[in-house]
Amino acid sequence: MSNWDSEYERTVASQPVTESDRNSEVLRIPGSALTAFPITPEVVTISVNGAERSVLWSPRSNDRRSGTLAVGIDIMSALPVSEPVRIGVKDGVFHLQPALLAA
Repeated sequence: MSNWDSEYERTVASQPVTESDRNSEVLRIPGSALTAFPITPEVVTISVNGAERSVLWSPRSNDRRSGTLAVGIDIMSALPVSEPVRIGVKDGVFHLQPALLAA
């Protein structure tokens, strides 16, 4: 377990970001990570580099589809393609640790 992982109650990863994802406002969350998120659609708090914002979480109702976290086009367009985003959960806040923003 890395130092980053030990700071959080739980850590998960998003789906690897695609070019299509970068042009949208949503980060896709795989089925294996859904248990870290609420079971119903709701507004949640995310943090990127210490800046918090409220975003919409959608768990999707179809087991074959990823849940989505509407983080915004500004964040999505800055993410590297083919890399997942690490997400640490602490005190109800979802801390995003994109590879590009981690440096």
